Amino acid sequence: MDKYQTRTAGPVSYELTGAQERRKNNETRANEYYERVRKQEQELHDLEVRLGTTEKQHADLQAQKATMDERMRQLTASLDASNRTLNELKALIAAKRQNIDRDQAEMEKYQNEVVRLDQQIGELMKQRRRA
Repeated sequence: MDKYQTRTAGPVSYELTGAQERRKNNETRANEYYERVRKQEQELHDLEVRLGTTEKQHADLQAQKATMDERMRQLTASLDASNRTLNELKALIAAKRQNIDRDQAEMEKYQNEVVRLDQQIGELMKQRRRA
């Protein structure tokens, strides 16, 4: 019976050692995968936090852009109104200068006529004194 137990003990012991070794290897691999999963879950959490922050920044930038677009439309409208006013004022200035030139020509004509009439009156007064 002693021989039988040794034969049986040998293969059973070998199987037990093999099973224990496989268990140890599998446990090591399971722990490695657990650590990988835990690390990836942490990375996923970090990425989700970063995504949330980036989405908020994106929404803030979109709001700022909408505000800036509206301000740009207002500035464009103001610029257009300013250009129209400038053109109107330039036209009014040109018309006013033409009026001034025309009125100056008329003024000179009447001043020349006044000078001519003053001379004529002077001549007539001289003739009257002589007469």
